[in-house]
Amino acid sequence: MLMNARRLPGFTLIELVTVITLTGIIAVVVGRAIREPIQGFVDLGRRAELVDIAELALRRMSREIRLALPNSVRITDGATQGLQTCTASAGGTCAVEFLRTLDGGRYRDRNDGSDNTQCAMDTDQLDFTAANNCFEILGALASVPVASGGAVQSDCLQGNTDCVVIFNTGQAGANAYAGDNIAAIQAATADAITFDLSPGPGFPLRSPRQRFHIVDMPVSFVCASGAGTITRQAGYTITAAQSSSPGGSSALLANRVASCRFAYSQGTGSRNALLTAEVVVSNTDSSGDTNTVRLVEQIQVPNVP
Repeated sequence: MLMNARRLPGFTLIELVTVITLTGIIAVVVGRAIREPIQGFVDLGRRAELVDIAELALRRMSREIRLALPNSVRITDGATQGLQTCTASAGGTCAVEFLRTLDGGRYRDRNDGSDNTQCAMDTDQLDFTAANNCFEILGALASVPVASGGAVQSDCLQGNTDCVVIFNTGQAGANAYAGDNIAAIQAATADAITFDLSPGPGFPLRSPRQRFHIVDMPVSFVCASGAGTITRQAGYTITAAQSSSPGGSSALLANRVASCRFAYSQGTGSRNALLTAEVVVSNTDSSGDTNTVRLVEQIQVPNVP
């Protein structure tokens, strides 16, 4: 007796081709639906990275420039000094320089008849008509500055000791960069400062508000579009002429920099100075697309000496 043949389960060729075709159609539809969100997520990540680069550099610049000695902010493109606006693009360079203050206060301008451990009783006020090299501080410094006994102005300018500056207007005769009103600190306490008298009989101009500032060093932020970087330069000598490559120690603040723009508006007795810093950073992905981010920061600088 013959047994009926058992049918085995399976697919026909037509069924297999149909399934493959439908799967391909679904894959295309789904791929198109999720491609743009995925590409958007990737682009957002690239832009966020660029924003972080530019924002970090601008925050660091803003934090330090707010500590600038009044009327010490200056801009150069390496060829021209004292610019109000500088744009670094297509291989150009712009540098912003300032003298960084550590502290400040008000000096005594009249003898109070008392004595302290540093200034003699008859020289505890800052006298602009006689050669005295010590004054008492009205109030007290937050921290005692670095002092060096026997230090002269060159030690101060080279960063070997902190400096005291009075009434810096940035003009001829009252320009700390030129050594007009800056002196080396030879001894210091929280309530008195002894300074070097070697540049002359004393400071040339009195401050209407009896103010003085303690300066430790110059700082430059250099944007080099050719290298695509912003660097912080510090620890170099204070000089009358500004350089776009001042030397000293260098720290990288930002890379992938396409261009920078610095614009400086000098303040008045009733309005702070304003430095506008603009940074453009960009990168190119594997497909050849360029992503660009532009950030702008306005930095107020108290400029009343």
